Amino acid sequence: MAARVFGGGYRVHIFSFAAWKIGDQEVRTKELVLSRAIPNSDDFNYQLEKYSYHRINVLFSEESTRAIVLSGIETAQCPSDLSETADALRVPFVISLPRFGNLILDRSIEMFSGRIDWNGTEIDISLTAAEESINPEVLRRSEQVMQSEGEIGQRVSEFLIESVLTSMAESGSALEVDKSMFDLQGLHFSESGYVEFWYDDAGLWGGHSLVVKLGPDNGLDFSIEG
Repeated sequence: MAARVFGGGYRVHIFSFAAWKIGDQEVRTKELVLSRAIPNSDDFNYQLEKYSYHRINVLFSEESTRAIVLSGIETAQCPSDLSETADALRVPFVISLPRFGNLILDRSIEMFSGRIDWNGTEIDISLTAAEESINPEVLRRSEQVMQSEGEIGQRVSEFLIESVLTSMAESGSALEVDKSMFDLQGLHFSESGYVEFWYDDAGLWGGHSLVVKLGPDNGLDFSIEG
């Protein structure tokens, strides 16, 4: 759920329904993104639990992919067809790939995730999903990177140290660092062709993450996140 500042003393909260229906029509499972304006006060917190049921009046977009919440309607019980759909969405959707093993789909963020061995270290991996499969371009890119994991891993770790030393020098720090200080936590493959290498910061930045991005052209970039 996201919140955006809105004029007139209100915030706009953004959330979505994974399964929904209009009146007595059939259940739809194409995500519906909803916006709701709420009072912009510190003590008001609008939250929806996952898989919870809500009956509301909305104003739909022409494509029925987005809607503005006008008001809520109290109801006693979730319709059986929506309840059955919610139960089905709770069942993990798993695919198995030779190099990556079992990957589980998180529909809320459209991502497959799992654990893999990268240069002798077990780490998290995530790949952008396309419905209930991996985006073909993401899969191609991930296979390409995994075939050169030794070479790429060495290049990324060396670039990480260079970037850390540069950042520390700019802040006036003279601590000595080496690559053994930073543990690789995970890899993320996006549909844009970028591969993100997420490291811990060895406590140097208060628990932030150090991210090295490998671009589609194999160029490298560094950032401190979190």
